[in-house]
Amino acid sequence: MMLKIILYAYTQSVFSGRRIEKLLHDSIRMMWLAQNQTPSYKTINRFRVNPNTDALIESLFIQFHSQCLKQNLIDNNSIFIDGTKVEANANRYTFVWKKSIQNHESKLNENSKTLYRDLVEEKIIPEIKEDGDSDLTIEEIDLIGSHLDKEIEDLNHSIENEDCAQIRKQTRKKITEIKKFKKKFDDYSERKNKYEEQKSILKDRNSFSKTDLIMMQLL
Repeated sequence: MMLKIILYAYTQSVFSGRRIEKLLHDSIRMMWLAQNQTPSYKTINRFRVNPNTDALIESLFIQFHSQCLKQNLIDNNSIFIDGTKVEANANRYTFVWKKSIQNHESKLNENSKTLYRDLVEEKIIPEIKEDGDSDLTIEEIDLIGSHLDKEIEDLNHSIENEDCAQIRKQTRKKITEIKKFKKKFDDYSERKNKYEEQKSILKDRNSFSKTDLIMMQLL
């Protein structure tokens, strides 16, 4: 199912995980392909960057190309205009550098760990890691986001059952603060997925062109 919705989205020039998720709610074709299942953009992105999935998509593309040749639908001299934009004069801003990814990811890991510890100390969320010094995984970051959603939901219920105006005011203030934390962890999750995708493209290289990412998405 995941493969079907991703390949269909690519045929519609939709490559963003968030936009693919939106199609699952807006497009009748996507709803049919997904059998009304609605995986989140985080699930979609994790599926795409999995090494096994990457190899599978490449294999399917080769088979598809071979079948088109056999059916005389295309030939090896065909040129397709697909809307891809490639910058003519490549410079350092058109490349993604391994060092840059490592630096950004290191800062993200440190910031997310610090905020996680603060939330545990303030008893806003339960402790989810035995080793508090290790970096948070994507799954743990998403789990923290789920705990924050639950905390916001519980506080909203408490407001409905609270008669004291002052306490309701304090609770709303706390909800606002927690929503800020939730927004940060949503950002951490999205960036962490992006860095994982970039590292899967880099492999043993020190850099890659942003056009590599575009072409990989088209496949």
